[in-house]
Amino acid sequence: MRLRPWRLIGLLIGAALLCGCVSSAHLVKNESATVKKDYGDLYFLAFKTDPRNVQPRAIKEFESMGFNVKVVPANQSIEGAQGTGFVISSNGQVLTCAHVIGDEKVATFWVSGVRYEADVVSTDKEKDLALLRPRKPIAPSVSALTFRRDQRYNIGADVSTIGYPLGNVLGTSVRYTKGSISATAGMQDDPKQLQISAQIQPGNSGGPLFDSEGVVIGVIQQTLNPVKIAQETGGALPQNVNFAIKSEVVLKYLQTDKAVYDSLAYDRGSSVESLQKSVVRVRAGIVSEEWEKKPKLVARVDYRSVWDVWYRFQFFVVRVYDLDSHQALFAAGQGRDNLISNEDVVIRDTFAEVRKALHKDKPQQSASLDAASPVRRVEQPESR
Repeated sequence: MRLRPWRLIGLLIGAALLCGCVSSAHLVKNESATVKKDYGDLYFLAFKTDPRNVQPRAIKEFESMGFNVKVVPANQSIEGAQGTGFVISSNGQVLTCAHVIGDEKVATFWVSGVRYEADVVSTDKEKDLALLRPRKPIAPSVSALTFRRDQRYNIGADVSTIGYPLGNVLGTSVRYTKGSISATAGMQDDPKQLQISAQIQPGNSGGPLFDSEGVVIGVIQQTLNPVKIAQETGGALPQNVNFAIKSEVVLKYLQTDKAVYDSLAYDRGSSVESLQKSVVRVRAGIVSEEWEKKPKLVARVDYRSVWDVWYRFQFFVVRVYDLDSHQALFAAGQGRDNLISNEDVVIRDTFAEVRKALHKDKPQQSASLDAASPVRRVEQPESR
């Protein structure tokens, strides 16, 4: 017997009412990442818009798992975001990228294993540069790096950098990489940038770019997002496509502080062993040693909801990251429209998967639905 469309819709609604709405929530793990740490702090990235008031429900779910949740406003950097910087003056001023500092007025940096608290002297978000001043004198053994007066750049010239990439994975020791100048312009032919092949990772931002003599010719700024490029190109993955701010842009920024600018040194190279002593690890905000050692999560929720007989999600995804390593740990949720599911069921089933992934799946009442809810969970279909 052929089913007319209205009869089919009626059967689907009837099945939903009898069985409870079917959720397509499932877990997608990053096999290279593990969730074995005992996380206690969780940074929740706030929504720019939240038409279905999902944010407070998601926060309650994480709190019910025992996390200390801190909501990070949209477009604000997470406390303690890590980057690299380097000493540029005899009294210890440190240069780094503005995006490492965000809107913070204070910062913490480590040089040769010694922790320093610092004030943010200035930031220029357009040039993506920031200047830090330590609150106590730095060790006399820490010397300032020098800049190159000649601001000409040649394709193929050898370059290198020292920084603190992926600190939670690689540790807190400096890392050295080497490459060459791939182009004398950057993203979309930006004349303020150099394209380089020296490998960089999250955490390298703000570090020095050296010429072959160990003289600063730029500041490490960014790398292409391989996932985004793969999506836009149908699968092509960029390799060693990285960018640095040219020294001429850096020196122009430093001219705003005459005392610092007049104290800069030029054209005095050094060995890698000596250079690394002036490269610092930077975190936004005042960061205690205890806080830094604690493992921390970042969570983000994306959704789109529509009304059709009831409110349902066309997609609902919870993504969880490790703050220090920037590793994506897993994603859970409904990745496609499910015509016979509703919001409550998807939220409930998604966070049940989140609990399992974070090893927080002890029996307890979900924060999304109260105990009187008539909706019960049914066997999930396989995702496609």
